[in-house]
Amino acid sequence: MYFTEDEYAERLTKVRASMSASDLDVLLVTGPENITYLTGYTTPGYHIFQCVIVPIDAPLTFVVRNTERTNVPDLPWIGESVPIGVANLSDPAPILLGAIKATVGGARRIGFDSAALFLPPKVYLALAAELGDKLVEAPGLVEQARRLKSPDEIALIERATLLAEAGIVSGLDAFGHTTTDSDVASAALARVAELGGEYTGSPAYIVPGVSSLISHTTHAQRPVRDDEPLRLEVCASIGRYHGVLTRTVTRFEPTDELRRYFDLSAAAGEAMRQAARPGATIGEVDFAGRSLVEAEVPAEYWPNRGGYSMGIAYPPGLGEGDVLDIRAGDERPIEVGMVFHILPTLRVPGLAAVGCTDTFAVEEHDTRFLSTLPRRVLTSADAAALDVTATV
Repeated sequence: MYFTEDEYAERLTKVRASMSASDLDVLLVTGPENITYLTGYTTPGYHIFQCVIVPIDAPLTFVVRNTERTNVPDLPWIGESVPIGVANLSDPAPILLGAIKATVGGARRIGFDSAALFLPPKVYLALAAELGDKLVEAPGLVEQARRLKSPDEIALIERATLLAEAGIVSGLDAFGHTTTDSDVASAALARVAELGGEYTGSPAYIVPGVSSLISHTTHAQRPVRDDEPLRLEVCASIGRYHGVLTRTVTRFEPTDELRRYFDLSAAAGEAMRQAARPGATIGEVDFAGRSLVEAEVPAEYWPNRGGYSMGIAYPPGLGEGDVLDIRAGDERPIEVGMVFHILPTLRVPGLAAVGCTDTFAVEEHDTRFLSTLPRRVLTSADAAALDVTATV
């Protein structure tokens, strides 16, 4: 457990307050990120159905695969765990319905997250048929609580970010003397693992030159050359909390063209950080970076959102886009405790995806980058001088 019992109790209190405001007696939590947030329970086996039954005023009940019961945390407000046996792995609905009947059978309104990726239609249809009007849509209640990170959560994200930095530095060093993007990835990811990084919600994106213009492409034994930049995006995870950053790097001194685009990306990120003050809107943060970029290059060079919330993640995703996105026109306010990965990566035709992306936290007295790497094009020669392990 990475947090105290008091912190988990506070999270549960927040979610129950939202349940009360929505007139819910029970909430069915099926998303792995939300289950981890509320209880500390974690497993890579979430491809098998799992659910936590959260009553408004009674102990929580886990409904999980029989082999996962050993992962259920020992917290005072967690009651029994109901096993999904081998016979029901492909049809867990009867087990879930039996647990609901046994633990909260008198509930008037049972909320479920209609936006959840991990509520199979087969299970939903069985719930709807059995529970009828008692079953009501209640999307985003746990995500609402996850928006604002505690100081301890921010500290964990910062540790993960520093691991990602260490991976970038090792990849940068390998770039100077290896022959493929996979060689670079091997060095970067090995370093993250050596320092305690766990499996991540998304792969690293370590790709040379124009190949990096292909969205979400990963290393694939592509040759790396002296005259091509390399995209180095590395994420790291501790306790399912993630940090991530990107640098575009070169073997030797960057061309004026590459430096121009990188500096524009870095300037956009800095403008977004400065704009992300409590009381500003998310849309204003996006505008601060995007307007600067679009004054210099075509809008299609930056086609994606401005950023996304960072925190708990499981594959297949890295960020908490279901919690918060930075996007144009969003009127929701920036608040202390928000953490974002900002994404001013420029897709420059004929050159590369050029980017300086960082994770930042909105804190009481400042909004600060959690990464410490210089925000410039790095070269292989820089690797020796970048000692980030002292801060990990």
